[in-house]
Amino acid sequence: MDKRRIAGLATATVAAPLVMLGLTGTANAAEITPIAEVVDGTVADLSSTIGAVVDALGFEA
Repeated sequence: MDKRRIAGLATATVAAPLVMLGLTGTANAAEITPIAEVVDGTVADLSSTIGAVVDALGFEA
């Protein structure tokens, strides 16, 4: 799977519950958990990538 497809799927995964939250004005844990998991994974991947770049450039984190 290419990065563009993965980004699209991640966006859809986050957007659907957010749209429902916007329409209803309330949310429960079952609706928020998928959003939190996607955000957590995205932040972890970004942090790992930044760490690898910092290491590759020879800087101290």
